[in-house]
Amino acid sequence: MRLNIQRGIAMIMAVGLAAMLCAGCLENAPGTAEKNRSASVIALALNDSLVRENIPIDTGDYEIVEVGPVQYGQTGPKGNFSGTFTGVIFRCCGSGSLYHVIIDDENAMVLSQYWQWVKEPLPCSGAEPPKEYSTLEEVSSGLSRGCTLAYPASVPVGYHLSLVREYGEPCPRQDIVYTSERNELRFVQVCPGYPPYAFAISGEAGMEIEIGDARGEFVRGVGQNQIAWVDEHGSYWLIGDLQKEDLLEVASSVKPFHQQSGAYANPQQDRIHLGAEA
Repeated sequence: MRLNIQRGIAMIMAVGLAAMLCAGCLENAPGTAEKNRSASVIALALNDSLVRENIPIDTGDYEIVEVGPVQYGQTGPKGNFSGTFTGVIFRCCGSGSLYHVIIDDENAMVLSQYWQWVKEPLPCSGAEPPKEYSTLEEVSSGLSRGCTLAYPASVPVGYHLSLVREYGEPCPRQDIVYTSERNELRFVQVCPGYPPYAFAISGEAGMEIEIGDARGEFVRGVGQNQIAWVDEHGSYWLIGDLQKEDLLEVASSVKPFHQQSGAYANPQQDRIHLGAEA
């Protein structure tokens, strides 16, 4: 009987010892300490006032790219120091630029923050050079089905058709260029279903206007102005060194091009007289 009791006590002690050892194993499991350290470092970065000014913490519109050791040093009137610290790298959603935060996790303090600006690729980069034509008949015959070439039936006095450019992927569009002695007038068309014109003039003071039955926007730029609008045939941008009223008159004359109409083959294209230039 006594032997059985002793055996039972021994088994209980063994189980207890194993449980203690197991708990110690879990606490010191590989990677657990590192995860806890990373979490505390991230928390320090997220609570820093300068970080919150640069990264939209409250909205959550960011991601943590990397957490890891970094070499960092400082020089100054109070002395020099260098060592291995922990870096947290943020990226705001929609941007390729990175925000670096260097943390002394032993002393629970942020040592430095800085942006690593990444130059974004130009819009529509990687495209082949455009095809160039001297008449609208040429470019119209090559357009895909479902895309009808549009053109301004009236242009300002003194302007003539210079060339037509046809751009392919990744940003297909047609670019009709008129020139006068000093200025250039461009009409850009993007067919339905394709990305908008990436190089349009942008401005905060856009003015809403009407082009026939369509609504559009007039934007005053530096040295040139723009009217943009959309209809069932695509999206359009008319850009030139003209006043709003003159641009609007040209935009209002835009219509589909048809081969049999002989448009632009006839040099007696409709002309409009301009007011004062912008």
